[in-house]
Amino acid sequence: MGISQTFADLNSRFVELVNRHDAHGWAALFSDDAVLVPAGQPSVVGRKGIEEWADIATKIWNHLEIQQGRCSDDGNVVWEQGTWNGNINLPDENTMDISGNFLLVAEKEGSDLRIKAHTWNVNQTPQ
Repeated sequence: MGISQTFADLNSRFVELVNRHDAHGWAALFSDDAVLVPAGQPSVVGRKGIEEWADIATKIWNHLEIQQGRCSDDGNVVWEQGTWNGNINLPDENTMDISGNFLLVAEKEGSDLRIKAHTWNVNQTPQ
């Protein structure tokens, strides 16, 4: 299986877990020493910290989609860039469509990938 398909499989699982609000399953996609750099928030280090962060963050999501961009395979370290869009709950009980770009670095574990570093931005919404 090529790296593009391997990332497509990881993206599908990533989206499925976020859309199910499964913080534990989502955090399990990360390596023990992973780094998460969420847009506009402090970095989170380690799977345990990522799961604690995700326990709150995954609850705001109504829907997430990922559009895979370029992928690169350089030995055991691989990376992917792409775009994402979704819909989230706001504190005032309204919802909002949002989108952005992401960069994900992963490490091969057999035929699977384990996320080592993940960051994204949020595009400015029209006023």
